[in-house]
Amino acid sequence: MAAESKFPLGSPVRIKSTGQLEAFRHNTRLRYPPEAEQVAFGGKTDSVRRIISSVRGDVLYELEMAPGMWHEELLERRITYSTLLPPVREALKNIEPSRDGELVYHPCRTVLKSGEACDTVYIVHEKPYLKHWGVYPENDPGKRWIRIEDIAEVKESPIRLPAQFAKEIYRNGESGMGYTIFTVVFADGVRQACVTGGAVDFIRYPVGKGPRDVVKVIPHKGRRDDSLVKSLVSLLRTARIAQLL
Repeated sequence: MAAESKFPLGSPVRIKSTGQLEAFRHNTRLRYPPEAEQVAFGGKTDSVRRIISSVRGDVLYELEMAPGMWHEELLERRITYSTLLPPVREALKNIEPSRDGELVYHPCRTVLKSGEACDTVYIVHEKPYLKHWGVYPENDPGKRWIRIEDIAEVKESPIRLPAQFAKEIYRNGESGMGYTIFTVVFADGVRQACVTGGAVDFIRYPVGKGPRDVVKVIPHKGRRDDSLVKSLVSLLRTARIAQLL
């Protein structure tokens, strides 16, 4: 029985990044790894010209422009990104961004046209985001995302870490592979240790405290602190990355 194809004939696809293709070349699990000439097409967009099912049940694709046959695991859905609506773009100017190297984050609270609101949303530019994370949000199982055109309103998030302190943490890098630990110091002397993934802007504040109470952050400190808590992003996976600018 022929395997069901994930990408229909003629559908738009995005080839996975060059780094991912290189990894697949050395992955003995994949029966049809990419050839050397195919790696150069990493990150490019294309469309499906032909679909083949191997005798072992693998689905292979011939694309319109990129050479060779492509295993299904080497391809991703391609989504066309919209730009921000003028009122949303204007409101975003009032939210100070944070920065992790070349990647500029706009952490904010969004209200969708449906009325749903979320305090943990990043709006980011497409190319720096892809360079930093290596995969589009809709193809990343560790992230949730929303469409730019569904956003009706953006505001300052009540649970973001003030930009100046988030930038300091980003400048100091990760505390370990894929995670960051830091301690937040409040005006009354209370300290809260936090652990996050690669994005650090949203934290779990102690009861009665918020962004205005933060006076200092101490990067990489708090690993064994009794107050250590996971960020909202790490714990609840509620951070969403909107369709990209």
